[in-house]
Amino acid sequence: MAKSPTTTSKDKPAKTKETVAKSAAAKAAKPTVVAASAVDVPVPDVVTELGKKDFLDRVANASGVKRGIAKKIVDAVLMELGDTLQRGENVNLPPLGKLSVNRMKEAPNAHVMITKIRRSKSMVEAAKTPAAAPEFTDEKHD
Repeated sequence: MAKSPTTTSKDKPAKTKETVAKSAAAKAAKPTVVAASAVDVPVPDVVTELGKKDFLDRVANASGVKRGIAKKIVDAVLMELGDTLQRGENVNLPPLGKLSVNRMKEAPNAHVMITKIRRSKSMVEAAKTPAAAPEFTDEKHD
């Protein structure tokens, strides 16, 4: 094996005051990333996952309807939401926010969608103050 030539400090050009100043200016020009603390959203120490069973319980409690009815409605909403995003359509649901699909790819056992949810500050503020749950009845409407 042939050895690659090595360089010594003699081979390197000396840094001038000008190159040092340019390097310092370039480092100083980099933007500083600051955490977005304008919206006071609690950040959990541990990431948790809300399962469907707990989600259905929350929806049933918030709406005041029986869990079986809430399940049918939630299933229909989630199915339509998934199908809409799969077609590449953006979704604007004000209590949740605006959902847009950034990228899609096919995996062996799944369709992977990279999505973004944008919530306005007013939506986040409204979520902090619980509103009175609307009255629902079990009657079927035409």
